[in-house]
Amino acid sequence: MINTKTLEDLLSNTGDMCLKRRAREIVVSLSPQKNETVLDAGCGDGFYLHLLSKLCSARLVGLDDNPKALDLAKSYVKSKKLKLVEGSVMNMPFEDDIFDKIICSEVLEHLPDDVGGLREFKRVLKKGGVLTITVPSHNYPFLWDPVSFILEKVFGTHIKDGFWAGVWNQHIRLYTPEGLIQTVKKSGLKVEEVKVLTHYGLPFNHFLLNLGYRIRKSKTLPGSVTKSLSKFSSDNGGNRDLYHLFLKAVNFIDRLNDREFNLDTSTVGISLVAIKQRA
Repeated sequence: MINTKTLEDLLSNTGDMCLKRRAREIVVSLSPQKNETVLDAGCGDGFYLHLLSKLCSARLVGLDDNPKALDLAKSYVKSKKLKLVEGSVMNMPFEDDIFDKIICSEVLEHLPDDVGGLREFKRVLKKGGVLTITVPSHNYPFLWDPVSFILEKVFGTHIKDGFWAGVWNQHIRLYTPEGLIQTVKKSGLKVEEVKVLTHYGLPFNHFLLNLGYRIRKSKTLPGSVTKSLSKFSSDNGGNRDLYHLFLKAVNFIDRLNDREFNLDTSTVGISLVAIKQRA
């Protein structure tokens, strides 16, 4: 059982409300047990592994094809039960049927063959094992990314990458709930639950996050300030500085998302839980 208070404390410095809700959904839906092995496929900087390392004693494995991302994960996640592996999610360097639970968060939209990727997840997942997926929604709210919304609706196009790409940045596709369900079914996995996440947000939210990321990575800020802005930090350090005022505003708006939306509601993300059937 996940300690929800500890989880909220760990997420307290996360300014990206979509990531925060996504992380909460992933951790709670998996609820790893002591003797289980959990894979984060496409782990990036290891944020989900960081959360799990603080919340459970399961064995953790992070896979990514970017060695720099793995170096970041190694620096952020302090756990003796963590193993980091370089490799592709399309051809994972693991035996069949070895993981109890798998995280596939914001990965499928980058794969030319998403069904093939899901079949690879199925291969390494134990029978009865759980796969939790999150993807960006094609039915995103206008205010979340007005630039992409207008380009798509009026001109039938979008910006593929860069600052103004917004929700489409480096993504081959976005998903609808039904489209994701059908994709998962084609892989042979059984769909257990589907949700849409984060309807309400700040106007131009994608661009605010991108700008904040660029400022934090520019190395123009003092090290102590940069650390205080990190999602890996749960030290609120007082409530008077500008960033924590921003967090308060974000959390105030995000409370409106504390509900289960109909699947046809415009949201930023979609989450899906699937299992590998025993028979």
